[in-house]
Amino acid sequence: MYDLDLLEHTDTVNELLARYGVKFGIYKNNTFKEQLFPFDAIPRVIEKDEFGYLEKGLKQRVVALNLFLKDIYSKKQIVKDKVVPENFG
Repeated sequence: MYDLDLLEHTDTVNELLARYGVKFGIYKNNTFKEQLFPFDAIPRVIEKDEFGYLEKGLKQRVVALNLFLKDIYSKKQIVKDKVVPENFG
């Protein structure tokens, strides 16, 4: 069912993700922590009902990210309000 050869390349893929900066950051309790995006060679199968539930959260996060980027590249209100520090990333 799965191509198990992919499992042999997990470390290589993670090294490439790290080398090319495929990361995300979490800012919590005045601390910024950068992490690699997790890589899993075996895909997860998500049932339709569960995906519908997850999709709502994903859409909400995309809207939030777009609003954050719009603000940070224009008014910088999120910095002025001290939600994130000026040198957050």
